[in-house]
Amino acid sequence: YQRRVREAVVSTQSTGSSGINAEYGGAKAASECFVARSCAWGDAHLCDRETGCTFGCESDFCWSQCDGACPRLDLIGCHGCKEWCWLSGNGEKYHFCTENSQCAAVKRNSCASTCTL
Repeated sequence: YQRRVREAVVSTQSTGSSGINAEYGGAKAASECFVARSCAWGDAHLCDRETGCTFGCESDFCWSQCDGACPRLDLIGCHGCKEWCWLSGNGEKYHFCTENSQCAAVKRNSCASTCTL
């Protein structure tokens, strides 16, 4: 461990930039530092651990957990209720998909439908 840290320090001194993040899997941006939040649907679907919102692909369109009637203290992320909406696409009303992973790029888009139970 000490040797790796020493090598990283030497690398930083000689190149002027830190290779620590790339080499050791550390955060590369402030947005990567957060307290992980759990999602209402657990592991049954994909979960955005930063916002606590479940998301995925259903009936050829992307959906996300949302807060309509769910009580919340702030407007950041989801707060544990099993409410959902269809996600808006990038340039289209809804985002078309055939599998859950295709919804990762739009998981934080706004709802294109009402938030419903």
